[in-house]
Amino acid sequence: MKVEHKNGFTFVEMLVVLMIVSVLAIISIPRIDRLSKVKEETYMIEQLTNDLLYAQQYAMTHKTAVVVVFYNGQGRYRVTENSMLGRLLLQRELPQKWAFEMATLQNPLTFLANGNVNKSGTMFMRNGKKAYRIVFLLGKGRFYVQKL
Repeated sequence: MKVEHKNGFTFVEMLVVLMIVSVLAIISIPRIDRLSKVKEETYMIEQLTNDLLYAQQYAMTHKTAVVVVFYNGQGRYRVTENSMLGRLLLQRELPQKWAFEMATLQNPLTFLANGNVNKSGTMFMRNGKKAYRIVFLLGKGRFYVQKL
């Protein structure tokens, strides 16, 4: 009687491969968590920038003032037409634990019909150790966001 040999993996070889895969997974999971937090932070800054540019463009195209109100100590802002009680254009909330802090900028920030801001100033967005500075410049409604 002839015995056929099947070419396959032994139980020990499969255990070694499984152990290597599990060690690699354990090493990569914390990095993925950090990457998701960085992505969320990047998205939040991009969303705020896009909303401010939208407010400026809306003011210029509709030839009306657009008011942006940042809630000091809270992580939310709203954009309205003409006044603080005008038609709501958009309202956003930042992820948990993020909050706006007014420095030299005073509420409300208004984009005039020509796209310029009514006043210049600085405000901060903070989350414990992380912080961003948002600076609004006079003339042409320019602003920038800087990581601290």
